[in-house]
Amino acid sequence: MDREKVKNILYFYRDIDGEIKYNSKIIQDYEDEYYTAGGGTLDGMPNNKYKKSSSVEKIALEIPDFVSVRIQELQAENERLGKLKIAISQEIGKLKLRQKSIVYDFYIQGLQWVQISARRFYSDRQCRNIRNRGLDNLAKIFSKNPLINNYNYPV
Repeated sequence: MDREKVKNILYFYRDIDGEIKYNSKIIQDYEDEYYTAGGGTLDGMPNNKYKKSSSVEKIALEIPDFVSVRIQELQAENERLGKLKIAISQEIGKLKLRQKSIVYDFYIQGLQWVQISARRFYSDRQCRNIRNRGLDNLAKIFSKNPLINNYNYPV
């Protein structure tokens, strides 16, 4: 694994919570659209002895298969993203403290080099060198983790 892939993983790590929220919003939109009783009251009382009286049954029968499949896919993706975030965080935690803190500040927090060097009392150049060593170490660590290595990251 090269540094560029490690950088992409770290930038994606920062966006995982947003991805999960986005997927959850789509799930909620589907549920709002398809899991309602069409504005009728759900009093549970039979209205006509020759028609369906179960509101839940009526709703379930009206949901298209593609919606159920898509909701399941999004829920599975959210679960994978949660596991991926935990795995990346654990692997970052294996770095030496200086590398870990500088990689975290730059890629996860999105701080500028000036801010990082002031926080860590290193020059910008030292911070970049420490970051580069951290990226090289993460490349080795990430390549050994099948969950991180095999995930299809957006470009």
